[in-house]
Amino acid sequence: MRLVKHQELPELGVSHNKEIKKKTMISAGEIPQLMMFGSAIFLPGQKVDLHKHDTMTEVFYIQKGKAEFTVEEKTLILEKGHCITIEAGEMHRQSNPFTKPVEWLYFGIALD
Repeated sequence: MRLVKHQELPELGVSHNKEIKKKTMISAGEIPQLMMFGSAIFLPGQKVDLHKHDTMTEVFYIQKGKAEFTVEEKTLILEKGHCITIEAGEMHRQSNPFTKPVEWLYFGIALD
């Protein structure tokens, strides 16, 4: 058993933009095929540039606020309660063009 207290985790910069903060509750290697499980907060104006993961599927669940996700040239506005799965190899980016922070939970599953 492993207990994690979210409020005690350090805030780290996400790999695509160090100014965006995340907390990792489960790291790669702790559960087979799980790359990470964490939370992130995007402040107004923050974004992650277009990228892809060839061997990982990502899932994002919006807990608070709104975010703009672009996946394979289709742009969607996700709000609280929305969940999006981004398949391995899909080009995607995330941004917060809104006036309030957006918070989400996310995890990645390795396909290799």
